[in-house]
Amino acid sequence: MIHIVVDDQQAKLIAESQQYLEIRDRQGKHLGFVAHGFTDEDLAIAKERLASDKPRLSTKETMDRLNALEAE
Repeated sequence: MIHIVVDDQQAKLIAESQQYLEIRDRQGKHLGFVAHGFTDEDLAIAKERLASDKPRLSTKETMDRLNALEAE
């Protein structure tokens, strides 16, 4: 696993954030996200969706559909 060491100010921002953080380089290029688990709202949405009769797709099915759209 690769480790990236952040400075004290960056570590504080990451630790105190209650939301997803977007990571960018000095030129503004998107590098990734940092997530801090699930919020109560995330869990409520997931429970609502699980109780629904709407069809669900696996990650593989979703990726296959997205790849098919890109190929068009």
